[in-house]
Amino acid sequence: MESPLDQYCEKIFAFLMITNQSYRFNKLHTNLKDLHIKMTTPTLIKHLNHLQKKGFITQKKHNKQNISYQVNWKKFETLKEGLEFKQRVDQDLQNEKAFKSLPLDDQIVTLTSIFALGDLLYLKLYVLDILEPNRKPEHRFTYIFMNKWLDMYRLWLLDTCKESKETSQKALELIQRGIDGFQKELFTKKPKSPA
Repeated sequence: MESPLDQYCEKIFAFLMITNQSYRFNKLHTNLKDLHIKMTTPTLIKHLNHLQKKGFITQKKHNKQNISYQVNWKKFETLKEGLEFKQRVDQDLQNEKAFKSLPLDDQIVTLTSIFALGDLLYLKLYVLDILEPNRKPEHRFTYIFMNKWLDMYRLWLLDTCKESKETSQKALELIQRGIDGFQKELFTKKPKSPA
């Protein structure tokens, strides 16, 4: 899915979404600079206006010179659900070090579960596209966010595999065992139960 935003709008929105806070303009500008997302004040204003026009963010005017910005969660119910899913997984795994400290078979089982749930969330977005075609841009953004987050876990597993040829081989065997198990469950004919 293609992003409905340019790279700067996407980074600003991602920051507001992940921190899930309201930021006054100067504080937002400073935080973005600290994350090496550098832009001039007029450029930031332009992108904030664009995000607000699309309904991705809202602003609150405290006075003429004092405005704060936050995610418009009313528009992004599916994204909020995805973010809550991410936060639950992150609380369990805490960070890259915690994930990589799991035994290899637990890493693969964890990834299989995360990817299965992620795929169901993707499927939900596609069905919502049919039911709510006017909300496709926010569904696309949710999809992109979820995909980038899931890629992080995939990369952590690949880092573990790079430790040795034996680790890579064991990972491959565990993955194949999972594939075989799913195929057996899905495609083995089961006897029909008596009526």
